[in-house]
Order: sequence, then structure tokens, then C-alpha cells
Amino acid sequence: MPTDHEAEALALADDALLAPGIRHVVATLRVGMREGPDITTMPLGEARACYAAQQQLWQPRVPPGVTIRRFLIATGAGPLPAVAVHAQGGQLSAARVLYLHGGGWVLGSVDTHLAAMARLALGSGTEVVGIDYRLAPEAPFPAALHDCLSAWHWLEADSAGRRLFIAGDSAGANLALAAMLELRGQHATMPAAALLFYGVFGPDCRGESSDRFGSGDYGLSTARMAWFRSNYLQAAGEAGTTDARISPLLADLTGLPPMLIMAAQCDPLADDSRALARRARAAGLVVTEAEQPGLVHGFLQMAAVVPEAATALNDAARYLSARCSAPLG
Repeated sequence: MPTDHEAEALALADDALLAPGIRHVVATLRVGMREGPDITTMPLGEARACYAAQQQLWQPRVPPGVTIRRFLIATGAGPLPAVAVHAQGGQLSAARVLYLHGGGWVLGSVDTHLAAMARLALGSGTEVVGIDYRLAPEAPFPAALHDCLSAWHWLEADSAGRRLFIAGDSAGANLALAAMLELRGQHATMPAAALLFYGVFGPDCRGESSDRFGSGDYGLSTARMAWFRSNYLQAAGEAGTTDARISPLLADLTGLPPMLIMAAQCDPLADDSRALARRARAAGLVVTEAEQPGLVHGFLQMAAVVPEAATALNDAARYLSARCSAPLG
């Protein structure tokens, strides 16, 4: 156990890693975590409103030059709200992306992530489709995963041969990877590639990155991750600890498509992305690993105010654009 002096020195060393453009954001997050309300003790409606309000601090508006269409996807569980975003004018995009938002399976919506989806669409020349999958604890696992699969099958039927991709951040990256495992088992059409941003992939949030960055001083905390997971898994019981649809790092990854795995260095979940990249390569997958130095969990949402986050999102858009014309397989 480090002494107080040693702990302070370690914290200063970790803070020194932060990218210059994100330090003001981290300072705001730190005040909120220490002095603001605790979302894990709030009524869910208040917690979701608090999360949405925080996102507005980092992405005050959707960038200009996009067309936004809202619609419903019919599923066996009822209508699924969706949004499609693409650049204004020009020809119909040759590719579409199913984007699954983050928020710990409990928070978030297409609106909290709309600006990031719009930037990805503009930068890549694709149409990005987001969905409001059902949230826990009202709809625990596997409800969100079923919604994602329903959206994928709808996208496939609606796309007339256009190339399809899947993407997600945090819990959305977890759902994207779990959906691909399910599609493989169904012998269904797979995405041409996957873009996975700072995802939660393992059965717990433990390890070096959690120890270093899980206090909450960098936004996401290990304790909050445990709260998210408990809400999502409440119907799974003990089986949830070994279910690869919940913890995809437990799965055989053979046969999955190429992946961009983008992590944030100062994130308690960084080890999950590193482990996924190792396992994916061992399974023979084409992996592009892109850990972002000095950035924190949720940086895609901060692209409007953090130059380093905007650069990372632009890099992801370029990867997607390149995969649009790459040979399949």
C-alpha cells in the first residue's frame, strides 16, 4: 500500500500523461466526481438527464453539413427508435455503419452521441445509423443485444448491397463485438469491419489501467463500472460471469472481420482494448490498434473542444473510408 506521499507522486505522474487539450475537461470532470451528485444513487431518470447534460458541455452542437433522419425500426420487442446521419447533398453513400452508443448499458441515447456520429459520417463519407436500444435495469441483458441484432438485420435488408460496418464506444463497443459473435453463430452477414472505441470487453474491471485511472479523477471510475455492470447483468445471475455475449474476451474470436480497436491511455478500461487486440491477432484477425496518448474514456464526445480527440475521430473516419474500398475477406 503506497504512503500518502507516494500516492500523490503517482497521481502527479498520471496527470502529466494527459494531452494538453484535454486537461481543462479533466479538471471539470474531477470537480463533478468529487463535488457533484452521484449518479449511482439518483433515480434513473435524473441520472440519465445528468449524463445528457454533461455530454452537452463537450459537444454543444452537431457539426454543420449533415442530414439527420429519424425513424423507427420494427422489431419483435416493439418499435426501435433510430437516426440516420449523412453528409448533405452528393450521391448516396456506398456504405452504412450501425453505431451503438456508450453509457454503461444504462445511460445514453442517439442524441447524446449524435455529434460524434455526424463527425464520423462527414469524415468517412458513409451513412451512420444509430439506435436507442433498450437500457438496463428496466431491460437488462440480453435486451440491448437483441435490439442491436434486430437493427443489423434491418440494415442488411434495407441496404441493397451497400457495404455495412458496425461501430460502438464503451458499452456500445461491447454490444458491437457481442453482436458479431452472434452473427457468426447464425451464419449471417458479417460487417466488413468493426470500429471499437474504448470498449468494456472483460468479465471485470481489474488490472493496471483500472488501478491507475479508476478513481474517477479521469471521468469513468471502477466503482461506476461495477454499478453499470450490476444493472446490466441483474437477470443473468452467475451465468453472466462466463457468458461471452457479456464478456467477449472470453470468446473464440476466429472468423470475425477486421477491427479498429481504439483505446484511451488514461482510461480504467484501456487494458480491455489491449487484451482484445492481443486475442484478435492470435485468432488471425486483421487488427489496427490505435491507443490515444493522454486521452480519457469518452473522448469521442469531446471532439468539439479537445483537438486531440478530434484528430482521433478523424483517424477513425479515415480508417472507415479506406475499408469502404478494401477487398472483402
